[in-house]
Formats: sequence, structure tokens, C-alpha cells
Amino acid sequence: MYDVVILGGGPGGYVAAERAAELGLKTALVEKDALGGVCLNRGCVPTKSLLNGSKAYRHALDSAAIGVSCGDVRYDLAAAMAWKAQTVSRLVQNVEFLMKKRGVEVIRGTGRLASADSIAVEETGMDLRGKSLVVASGSAPARPPIPGAAGNPLVVTSDEILNIGTLPTSLVVIGGGVIGVEFAAYFSALGVKVSIIEMLPEILPFMDAELAAVYKRTLKGVAIATGATVTSIEGGAVRYRRGAGAEDETVSGDLVLLATGRRPALSGLGLEAAGVEYSAKGITVDDACRTGAPGVWAIGDATGRSLLAHSASAMGRAVAESLAGRASSVPWKALPWVVYGDPEAAGVGMTEAEALSAGFDVVKSSLPARANGRFLAERGLAAHGLCKMVADRASGRLLGAHIVAPYAGEMIWGMQYAIARGATVAELRSAVFPHPTVSELFHDALSAMELA
Repeated sequence: MYDVVILGGGPGGYVAAERAAELGLKTALVEKDALGGVCLNRGCVPTKSLLNGSKAYRHALDSAAIGVSCGDVRYDLAAAMAWKAQTVSRLVQNVEFLMKKRGVEVIRGTGRLASADSIAVEETGMDLRGKSLVVASGSAPARPPIPGAAGNPLVVTSDEILNIGTLPTSLVVIGGGVIGVEFAAYFSALGVKVSIIEMLPEILPFMDAELAAVYKRTLKGVAIATGATVTSIEGGAVRYRRGAGAEDETVSGDLVLLATGRRPALSGLGLEAAGVEYSAKGITVDDACRTGAPGVWAIGDATGRSLLAHSASAMGRAVAESLAGRASSVPWKALPWVVYGDPEAAGVGMTEAEALSAGFDVVKSSLPARANGRFLAERGLAAHGLCKMVADRASGRLLGAHIVAPYAGEMIWGMQYAIARGATVAELRSAVFPHPTVSELFHDALSAMELA
């Protein structure tokens, strides 16, 4: 009998396993694929590896103004893919080492819940009994039923496009969320003609509207059609319509990327056998990640609550600590997000619209990134960027922090820490930010707020 059996070895599952074992719980982890889940093997890490290469290529081409002139600059896709594979392999090994170091028993195979206290492993016939079970099954690319998409060799998901052998000359991206925008940034930097088709009025709809408008301008050379519904695909030709009664428009590409989001991977998990409630949106959990079935927990993408790797890790850590009898919680209102383009965008907490909708007396401050010395020195006057802060006038508490700038993803954790702990604008103004750094945008935007 284990103290906890975890189904799924992604950033939620392996973090939960590591923390549970560290706290003295006898822990088993069931994983049918490589440890690290989608994030490490087919998502966060490989895409960042490729994006880093495309940024270096684009910067080499565009650096004459800062005194760097390059001759024959080329992008070698095969070398980039090899670098990506090497990076992923090393990090998978790191996770495997971590599980061994902590004493987590890793069982390879396809698991399913046989009851509320046991997980059956298909390949081995093992029945793993646990005082608690944690479902961390992750997610899979969503495949909307677009006529002409199924069985079309030119239509790929984010999983498949990470392993292409030849760069397309043109790419149509269906979906203007994070996945679609990041791939658009990668391919367009390499000279690929990219078109994005987004159903909603704007790309990156979760983002503060002011910030999204700035980020949109960073996608140089990318054609964007918003408010558009895809009606069919024929080969690489995508037909779409902007509004009821409008005529169909067509855009073609060598490849069509379905970037229409991800859905919880719940098929074949045996949730019914354990009495776990779920829907197409994910497993139903409370704020502590408990399901309605006693002893069964769910974390990460499987819950549908926040499809981000670091959110899954936060959930996994909180569940492990709860199982060990420690007080722990997930900072649901302070989970940061990052869009990894060039530059990056990041945010945490409420947007201005969300704060107004919640009834706060909002005070805000928006500061162009060109006001920052480090940004200007590295990017120049033609570059786009913005820092926006949102606060509550009555309490002075910081409600949201949002930024488009280089290193945004590296800096946002500080604002996450502040918002999660209810820090005020006055407290953050007293912090000393090193100079010259892009992080000073946060301090300067806070200082510009009309708060005493």
C-alpha cells in the first residue's frame, strides 16, 4: 500500500511525486511515456529551444544598427532540431534522476483508476493501491471538426510541427492563442509567410487589451484575420468567413497548423470506476484540487482550470503538502502567464477590465518600454513594448502587472510574489531595482500611479 499513487509524470505529476516523497510519503508514479509530460517533451521546452534559434537568426540579420554586420547568415533546421532533441533528452534524464533520488517508484505503463484507492497498469497487470490517488493525465491538442482537416497530410498540430524536416515557405495558423502566436513568431522570424486566423475579435484574448494591441505590432510580417470562422480546408487552402452573411475568404500555406487550444486527456482513465465527476472541460475539483471522490485528487491540465505547466506544478506541490498534513494552497488569483515571442509578454493578476468588472476603484499606469534605458539600448526606438500596472485605489493594493518587453518571463515572478501576498503599491515603490534593467519598468510604472 502506497501513501499516494500518481497517474501521469508531467510537471504536475512529477512535482507532486517529488514533494510527497520528500515529505516522507511512500510514493508511486505511473507514466506511459517519457517523464516530463507534454511540457518537457512536446511543448514548453522544445518550443523555447526553437524560438531561441529563430531569435538569434533574426538578431544576426538585424544588428547592423548596433555595429554588428554578418555575412552569410543561414538557419539550419536539422541542427536546430538536433539541439532541441538534445535539450529535451537531458532534461528528461534530470527528472528521472530526481525521482530516483527522492525514492519515487516509477512504473512504466498505461494506468487507469480501478477504484477510488487503486490504479491498474495495463501492460504489467499491476494493481497499485494507494491511500490517496492523484490524477495528472495532462492534455492533448484540440482537433475541431473542420471539414477537410481529418486525414489531410498538410494539417498538423503543435505535436507534429515540432518534428518537421523542412521549413515551409508559408504557414496558416488556425488559432490566435499562445500556441498559435508563439509558432507564428518562430516561423515568421525565419522568413516564412505566416497567416493567423482567429475566431475571437482579437488574438491573445486573455491579455489586457492595451497590452495585446502592442504585442500584435511585434508580430512583424504576420497577416492576422480576427473574428473569422474557418469553414473548410482543402489541401493547404483554408477557407474562412468574417461574420454572418460575409463571403468566404481563402488563404493558403504549405502547412496548416491547428492551434485551437488543448483539451484535458481523460479518455480511458476509469474515472467512473472511482466515482470522479468530470466533463469535456476537465475533472471537477475544488480549490484544494480534491475531486468529489474521497481520497482522489486531480491536478494540472486534467482539471482544465489552468493549462500551464507552472500551474500544474503549483497544484502538485500543494496537494503533496496537504497529503503530508501541511497547510498549503494554490494561488489561483496570482498564476502568471508568459507568451514567448520576441519580445516576450507576461502578466499576473487582474487586467484592467477584470478589476473594473470585480468592482474595484481602479487606478492604472501604462509606461512605454522606450522610456527604459536598457530596452532602448538593446532594441532602439522602432521596437514596441509596454508595462501596465493595475491597483485598487482604496487599499493601494496591486491587482495586476502586465508587460511586453525582453525578459518579461524572467521578471514576472516578482510581481506574482507581490500580488499573492497582497503587497501595496507603496511597498513596491520602496523596493530597489538594479539599474539599468528592463525590470525598472515595473518600478517606474508603479511610481507613475496617481496614488499617495
